[in-house]
Amino acid sequence: MNRYRQKLTILSFTIVVILVLLWLIKGFNLSWVEVKKDYAEITINFLLPMEQAGFEQYIKWLGEVPYENNVDYSVTWIKPEVVSIKVKETSLIKGKKVKMLIENAPTKWQGICKSEEVHIAFKAPIHILSPQNDFLISSSNSFEVQFSTPMNATQINKFLQCDATFYIKPYMVTATNGKQYTDLTRFVFTPKSPLENGKRYVLSFKTGMPSHTGTLLDEDQVFVLQVDQKPSITKTYPAKQDKWIGLYPRLTLESKEPIVKATVMIANDKINGILTDAHHAYFILQDRLKPETTYEAIFQTQVASGEISEPETVQFTTTTLKQNRLWLEVVCSQNTVVYCYQGEKKIKTMVCSLGEGKYAPPLGTYYLQGKADVYEDAVHKEGANFWIKISDEYGFQGYIRDAYWNILTSASKSLGARTKRRNIILSDEDAKWLYENLPDNTMIIIRN
Repeated sequence: MNRYRQKLTILSFTIVVILVLLWLIKGFNLSWVEVKKDYAEITINFLLPMEQAGFEQYIKWLGEVPYENNVDYSVTWIKPEVVSIKVKETSLIKGKKVKMLIENAPTKWQGICKSEEVHIAFKAPIHILSPQNDFLISSSNSFEVQFSTPMNATQINKFLQCDATFYIKPYMVTATNGKQYTDLTRFVFTPKSPLENGKRYVLSFKTGMPSHTGTLLDEDQVFVLQVDQKPSITKTYPAKQDKWIGLYPRLTLESKEPIVKATVMIANDKINGILTDAHHAYFILQDRLKPETTYEAIFQTQVASGEISEPETVQFTTTTLKQNRLWLEVVCSQNTVVYCYQGEKKIKTMVCSLGEGKYAPPLGTYYLQGKADVYEDAVHKEGANFWIKISDEYGFQGYIRDAYWNILTSASKSLGARTKRRNIILSDEDAKWLYENLPDNTMIIIRN
């Protein structure tokens, strides 16, 4: 009985040892990595003969940033159980960390598969790709420095020498999956205090600065930053202390330097300007202004370097609205209408048709410049009754008529719709009322 128990114990122990050995054989490999100048070589001893056909399908490559896994590799079998994998980086940026995964690659032993995880830290020399010398920057905006290889983010400030000090943060990239990743080749430099306009700053990265994978900068890297001059605003409309300004003025500015952006702050609204050329911009107000009110408009411009002008503060006063004064407001919306006011009281509403696209009248304040019994359009061989001129290109008119002075059916039926004509088209009845009641210099507002 004791002998039987002894044999049973030995058998159980043997089975356990075999299972442990099988587990060790399945889960244990010998692997090492040699990083050369242009490539890395991975050697793996699986301890069991492997199925070599189709082995590549079990290999996956993962970079530090999932959307950038640019590697090329080749597989060579040294022995049935030993494989050599040569891998090199194919992207412009070299010296990244890469992880290779082998998942459940089959062995010659039925039912036993092998997996392995290998980490590679490629080496690459350190160079500054951008900016170049005499790079033009603003006195307070951030700028970007790009390296040829991922860098050690915590060490850059320690190896930077410059008259100015900066906050340095790695650039964040948003991938197609919406997630953000850190790009250790690009760093955003933000001055801790404004730089001096017109001054040149020398940035020197000192020898020994480490990359993300441990490569050291072998010689100082130097480039020069040129801080831009502040742009200046030479003219605005309205000008300082202007009076009798219309209730929906087309604010404008002129800059001495070429600009890429213009803004104005008025009545707690910040409005981005529309550039007409490199030196001029205009602004569309959110709503009409109040009569007999003093407003403060703060204009600023920005040039290509990011430098912003000093604020140009302009105070102006809007026109008065006498109780019996007539004026018009054209509201450009899905259903365009003309409102007629007497003082601040709305006395008449008229449906109109406006031009669309390039035919649309510019928004702003106009004044009646003259009237005529008829309007003739030689280009389209058309005309209309009751012409009220508000500029050299735009005015009010009645229904469109053909060369025989017949009202175009389409024009009368589509009143309120957009047209391919510059004039603001009204019914003959409304056009006649304006023609008979509006005096010269009547204020006319066209707004959104």
